[in-house]
Amino acid sequence: MESESHWLWLFNAETGKLSIKLNEDSVFETPYKPSQLVNIHFSEQLMDIEDATTFQKVSEVLESYPSDKVPCTPCSAALNATAWSRFGRPQMPQSWHFQKSDINEWPAERTLCELNSGFDQGLFLILDADDEFATCLLLSDGMQLSAIKSLKQFYVIKVTLNRLLPATVDLAMSAQSNWSQQLA
Repeated sequence: MESESHWLWLFNAETGKLSIKLNEDSVFETPYKPSQLVNIHFSEQLMDIEDATTFQKVSEVLESYPSDKVPCTPCSAALNATAWSRFGRPQMPQSWHFQKSDINEWPAERTLCELNSGFDQGLFLILDADDEFATCLLLSDGMQLSAIKSLKQFYVIKVTLNRLLPATVDLAMSAQSNWSQQLA
């Protein structure tokens, strides 16, 4: 995505919408509510180098996957990931929504994971992780967490690492790569 000049963060206090102005004709609106955000007391603010780095990193990761395997565009996921990384309110873990995995240690190089609520399974981008927790952005169109609760696409949830499952898209790509190497 090319911009004509610098991208701008826009926050409309009346509507409660955080947006990114990409150029004179294009504004990208994030799905986040003001209660999910911090440091939004501005109407217009330039994106900084950290924002650009986050956007580029997420775009490159998602562009490395076949477009039919990721349920959103790399650009929209990267813009939402950048918005959350900059303005997202820190969260308490909500691991109880998800089934435990049998993985003892999560590899730091894995940026996609899946979470299974027992009602649904969703594809997530790991925004950040430490030794205990991961903050995950939903890439799937939506995900049912319980009989009465669901997550919308690009919403973020924090969970303990013992809830993360390998992304089936990673497993499929790994299997295809191994099969291709066996043929060579």
